Amino acid sequence: MSTPRDRQRGMAAVIGLFFVLEGLAVVILAAAFGFDVVAAGRFGSLMDRGTDAAELLRWGALLDVGGYLAFGLVILYVGQWLWEQDRLVVAALTASGLAAVVAGAVGAVLLATVGPWLIVDQGDAARPILDALGRAVVAGLWGVVVFLLFGAWTAGVGWLLLGTDRRFGALALIGGAGMLVTSLRTAATGRVISEVAGTLDLLIVLAVVAALLAWFVWLLWLAVRLWTNSRPRPAASA
Repeated sequence: MSTPRDRQRGMAAVIGLFFVLEGLAVVILAAAFGFDVVAAGRFGSLMDRGTDAAELLRWGALLDVGGYLAFGLVILYVGQWLWEQDRLVVAALTASGLAAVVAGAVGAVLLATVGPWLIVDQGDAARPILDALGRAVVAGLWGVVVFLLFGAWTAGVGWLLLGTDRRFGALALIGGAGMLVTSLRTAATGRVISEVAGTLDLLIVLAVVAALLAWFVWLLWLAVRLWTNSRPRPAASA
């Protein structure tokens, strides 16, 4: 029978798996676009790269699905960990996080199944359909919905942790705020992070990227704390 220490270490391993899956997904998807940051927002360009791009898109997106599912376990664990602090708030945050996992995974599955088929089909309508599919997933599902829901979960968890570990909670709060700003920017402009228009927009993107890096640091910090059994204890419920 597993002990709480075993479960904590198991969850730290799940976070490690998330980093591995998402790291591989990013590299493989970038390779599909020839590591061209600008082209990443224009999926129709993949049709000029042939079947190799189709396979890279398929496997990169499938690895991304695995990353989302792994993070779903993290969300459930954090919800159980914080449950006694404020059950209603934690339930709402957990629902938001799991909804982000579902939305993100659905988008990745669409890219993995429909995208390669369109690239190989090479019909007259395939390029605009592939462009529309890519924009719908990257800007719509991932850029707006996933960032909005993940941002709410991350910022909420950070807020709950502020009372017991200010630095740890503040880092999550910063990461969540960056996700929320990203979501609002994409919803308002239709542009993803790699698409910048003007100096002011560049400054916003740089601030957002810094906040997202803070989220990755927070998640890595969480994994270390779980592995070493030094996670912060949530405040007692009122």
